[in-house]
Amino acid sequence: MDTTTFRWVLVIIAAIVAVAIYFYGQHQSRLRKRSAIETFTREEVDSAFVEDEQLRFELNNLNQILRDNEVEEDLDEIQITPAMESPQTPFMLPDPEIFVPTILANKDADRLVSYHLRHGDFRLITGEEASAAVEHTGLELNNDAYLEYLEEGEVAFQVASLTAPGDFAEIDQLDFTTLGFNCFIDLDVCDNPPLAYEAMLKKIDELVRMLNVKVYKSNHELLTISDVTSIREQLS
Repeated sequence: MDTTTFRWVLVIIAAIVAVAIYFYGQHQSRLRKRSAIETFTREEVDSAFVEDEQLRFELNNLNQILRDNEVEEDLDEIQITPAMESPQTPFMLPDPEIFVPTILANKDADRLVSYHLRHGDFRLITGEEASAAVEHTGLELNNDAYLEYLEEGEVAFQVASLTAPGDFAEIDQLDFTTLGFNCFIDLDVCDNPPLAYEAMLKKIDELVRMLNVKVYKSNHELLTISDVTSIREQLS
């Protein structure tokens, strides 16, 4: 055996001895603690130092009271814990109510094409944002203060506000806000539904880009390409 190998053997033996001594010391410490606990039990202390029966009775009552208090404290802690955790759960506000004008509420669903343009989190659109979008897309106020778009001299579609009272009469006011636009076609009064629908889709695309909103159907589901294709087929 060379010198290097011999040194490594000594190091390993020394490490094993050190670990054995450590665990042996831990074992002896646990034995001493267990022996102390078994030697000084409550019963032996009472019998050795408390000879007065009345005093022993009062001490027993005191021990019972302390144990009861510990139980009550545990129960209180259990009851308090949920209350401490509850603020960590975010409080969800209900979605704001979307206003539906009477002219739309009384229409049969199959005689109306209606899409909602709004933010997914129901963030309000300011009057400044709405005015800029209206001017850009060529929408105009009609006699009922709804917005409308003309295609070849005829009303292609109208726009109501998703916020009561449903019109845009005060769109130029500084405090005007709305949840969004309700773009709709009344098929009972529309002369050319396919042309009107294509015009509405074009302007909706412009409004979406300007206002950074999404397009929802009247049942609050997002509008899809398949929905558009289905309406085109129905109107053709």
